[in-house]
Amino acid sequence: MKRVDVALIHAPSVYDFRERPYVHYGPISDVIPSKPVFDMYPAGFFSLASYLEERGVKTGIFNLAAKMVNDPRFDVPRFLRSLEASVYGIDLHWLVHAHGALEIARLVKELRKGHVVLGGFSATYYWREILEKFPYVDAIVLGDTTEPVFFEVVQALEAGRLDKLGEVPNLAYRDENGRVRFNGLRYVPVELDELRPKYDIVVKVMVRSGITYSIPWSTFLKHPVTAVITYKGCTFNCLACGGSRFTYNVIYGRRKLGVKKPETLFEEYKEITERLKAPIFFVNDLQVLGKSYVERLVSLLRSERAGVEVFFEFFTPPPRDFLAVLRSAEERVYLQISPETHDESIRSTYGRPYTNSSLKAFLRNAEDLGFTRVDLYFMVGLPGQTPENVKGIGSFFEELRRIAPKVVDAFVAPLAPFVDPGSPAFHMSGKYGYRLFAYTLSDHRKLLLADKWYLMLNYETRWMTRAEIAAATYNAVESLATSKYRAGVIDEEYFREVMESIQLARRGGRPEILDSKETLREEELYPMKALNLSYLTPKVILEIAKYMVRS
Repeated sequence: MKRVDVALIHAPSVYDFRERPYVHYGPISDVIPSKPVFDMYPAGFFSLASYLEERGVKTGIFNLAAKMVNDPRFDVPRFLRSLEASVYGIDLHWLVHAHGALEIARLVKELRKGHVVLGGFSATYYWREILEKFPYVDAIVLGDTTEPVFFEVVQALEAGRLDKLGEVPNLAYRDENGRVRFNGLRYVPVELDELRPKYDIVVKVMVRSGITYSIPWSTFLKHPVTAVITYKGCTFNCLACGGSRFTYNVIYGRRKLGVKKPETLFEEYKEITERLKAPIFFVNDLQVLGKSYVERLVSLLRSERAGVEVFFEFFTPPPRDFLAVLRSAEERVYLQISPETHDESIRSTYGRPYTNSSLKAFLRNAEDLGFTRVDLYFMVGLPGQTPENVKGIGSFFEELRRIAPKVVDAFVAPLAPFVDPGSPAFHMSGKYGYRLFAYTLSDHRKLLLADKWYLMLNYETRWMTRAEIAAATYNAVESLATSKYRAGVIDEEYFREVMESIQLARRGGRPEILDSKETLREEELYPMKALNLSYLTPKVILEIAKYMVRS
C-alpha cells in the first residue's frame, strides 16, 4: 500500500491502448520524446510537488502511461486500489489525454475514497463540460499557474471544509449540493521565481513514489533529456496553438508574460546538472526577454560549465550578436527553430512572420559561430498546403544544407492530432481555412478511439481532407529523407528503413511504434546515450540512498 496526501497521476492518451493493438498511430508523436500514447507528464508536476512538499504535503508522482508502456502486465486497477491519498490530481493539459485522464478519474472514484482534481490547459478550457458530464471529477484548478491554488484546495479537502472552496481563486468545482461553481480566473502571477521546482525535493518525491512509476516518460532512463521552463505566455499567434498569445489572453487571463529572473533559471540548471549529466532544454524563445537578460543568464551558465548539452529554441531567427552570446553558454550548444514550411506565404499566414532569407542568414551565422547543431521542424496540415506542395521540403533542406553543411538537420511531422482548443483556428476555423470535426471534449474523446491516426485528427483544411493530410505527411517525409540521404545526414540503412516504413503505412500496414518512431529513429532527435552511472552524480546517488533508507 502506498500512502501519500496527494497523488499526481499521468494517464495515457487512450486508457485501454494495450487492448487496441490494431490501431495505427502513425507519426503523431515522432518528433517528441513521448510514445503515441503521449506518456510524458507536464513539467508542472515537478513545481507542484516541490510547492506542496515544502508546505508539509506528502506528494507522489505516478506516470501510469509510462508504466503501462514499459510493463505490459501492469494492472492499473490493482495499483490504484493500493494507492491511498486524500487528493488525486490528474493532468488534462494536452487534449490528447481527453480519454485516458477521465477514465483514470473514473477508476479512482470507483476504487478509492479520495477527491479527484483535474488541472491543465484542456481542463481549464472544458471545465464546465467536465463538471456537468463527468461526476467522478470533484474540482478543476484553472489557468497556467496552479501551485498556490492547488495547495489551498488540498488544505480545504483534507480538512473536510468544502465550504472553503468558494474562497479559492482559479477554481471550478461541485459544491456539497452538487451544483457547479466557478470562482473566476483571478490568479495570474507575473513573477514566477517562488514557484520554480526544487530538485532535491523532486528526487525525494520520485524515490517515495518509486522510480519506475515516476519517470517523466517511458524511455527517460534510456534517453534522458531535461528541461527548464523559461517563462509562461507567448507573444506570437500561431493559428492552431493552444499556447498562442490569443489563447493565453482570452482563455487563461495572461496578458503579460510570467517570468523568472536569470538567476532563477540558473538555479534550476544548476540543481539539475548537480544530479544528472543529461541534455537540458531551455523551453521558449529567450529573445522576447531581451538581450541583457540573456547576457546575464549566459554569464551564469558560463561560470558553471557543467559539461552537458544545452538546447535553445527560437520562434523567429535571431540576429548574429544574440547568437554570439548563446554560443558561450556551453561547449555543445544546440539550436531549434520551426519554420513549419518552406513556403514563406504559408508560414506567415500560420503565424511565423519571417522570410527564407532571414532563416538562411541565421543558419549561416550558426555555422560560422560553431554551434553543434541546428534542428529545423516542419509541419503538415497548414492552410494552403497540398500533397504536392509539401514535396518541396526536401529540396529546401538541400538548399539550407549547402549554406550550413556542418550543423543543419530537419524533421517533419503532421499537425496532430488536434487543432488546439482555444487557439485562433479553433475559434475562427472558417476564417483560416480549417474545418473542424469536434468542438466538445466528448467529441474529442471519440476521435481518439479511431483505428487510423488521420481519423483522429479534429480538422481538415480547405486544401486537404484528413486522408490527404496523411498522404501529404508521407510525401513530406519521403522528400526530406531522400534529401537527408543525399546530403549524408542519414546512411543507406537508415534511409531504407524510413522508405520501407512509409510504404507499409501507405499500404495500410501498422508498424510497431510503441518501441520506435514510424518515420525516424528516436536517437536522431537528441544527443542520446543510455542513462548509466556516468550520468548520475555522487550527489544524487547519495540523495537516492538517503531517501530509500527513510522510506
